[in-house]
Amino acid sequence: MHRSRSRSAAWRCGWLIAASVPVSFAGASNPAHDALDYAFKFASAIVSDPKDMGKAQEAVVWDLTSSGAWRDAEAAAETVEGWRRGTAYADLATALAKAGRADEAKRILAKAEAFRPTIEGWQNLRIASHVAAAYAALGDGDSAKTLAVAVATEDAQQYGGMSTATIAAGLAAKGQFDGATVELDRLKDAKDLDDAWWRTAGYVDMSRQKLLTRDQRIKALALAREAAEGIPGWKKAEALESLADEYRKLGLSRQAKDAVLDAEEILVVLPDTMPIKAPLLSNCARAWAGLGDKDKARSLLVQVESLAPRVQEIERPAVYANAASSFAAIKDTASAKRLYGQALDQATTLVNARPRALAVVEICRSIGKSGVGLDEPTRARLDALYAGLKDPW
Repeated sequence: MHRSRSRSAAWRCGWLIAASVPVSFAGASNPAHDALDYAFKFASAIVSDPKDMGKAQEAVVWDLTSSGAWRDAEAAAETVEGWRRGTAYADLATALAKAGRADEAKRILAKAEAFRPTIEGWQNLRIASHVAAAYAALGDGDSAKTLAVAVATEDAQQYGGMSTATIAAGLAAKGQFDGATVELDRLKDAKDLDDAWWRTAGYVDMSRQKLLTRDQRIKALALAREAAEGIPGWKKAEALESLADEYRKLGLSRQAKDAVLDAEEILVVLPDTMPIKAPLLSNCARAWAGLGDKDKARSLLVQVESLAPRVQEIERPAVYANAASSFAAIKDTASAKRLYGQALDQATTLVNARPRALAVVEICRSIGKSGVGLDEPTRARLDALYAGLKDPW
């Protein structure tokens, strides 16, 4: 379980005391933050399951972090349940470092380091791996390498690839392209399929490094594309979508379109009942919108909407919400609002409070990132759903 969680951190980190009292964010007047305020409120209400509470809270902290709401992210991180508080701090520090706010990053990183000794077991290693990534983002390659090696020594299978990518990131952050490439290519012939993921993630991270030349960043993306061939199944499609986004940012539209098309080929043959199919197709639609092909995006989203009734009831709210966010990306606010309404309809039908609260967290996170905002009827629905969180959990 924590194995896959470690892998997903590649994209979230730039490679993302119980909080039963909701946090109100300073940016709540901002429509996006208003929705995230609700998301954190619902996450913090899952008192019956501290693990789910902490995971959901951490996800909202990352949304605040990735939107540049630094103060709100820090305030929310302070109340994250359990060990995930440490990773939330570390990921915030990483994001601050990548945004050029080194002093703030170091201050938050100190919080992560102070919190880490209070946690034991594999969770301590997880925090340490994120802390190492923060050191790498700060350009402190020595600290990043020391900690990454220590983590990999404790659990080579879980953290070997991630640690190598972290060491490479520390070198790339100082403009050392060749050294970073040498590190990542240690994973080239590895047997573990996770190593292909981390090699891809490492090169994607290099492509974002402003100290590298444009040619070096483009070469890093080409190497990431090569590495992605070793990733199996739908996870390869997920990686290709991220690659497409980076190609687009560098103005390489042909390469971006090729990556999205390759991702689609993987996804369309998946069973319609597979929960990951609809969200990843929705992400392809968002990629097409970013590349200026709104007709292609809309066609895919019609397909995604048709898939929602075929997945399990517990998965449907998130599928509708993801499709809604992609409609928002093509400036179809009416369709986005309609689908967010359907997402809430589906969440309301969930009998137990825990999955209902988790579904609403995902819906509100999506609304917060979409720019659609909350109208008064939606607020009223959310307030009613919150008031109805009670047994059975």
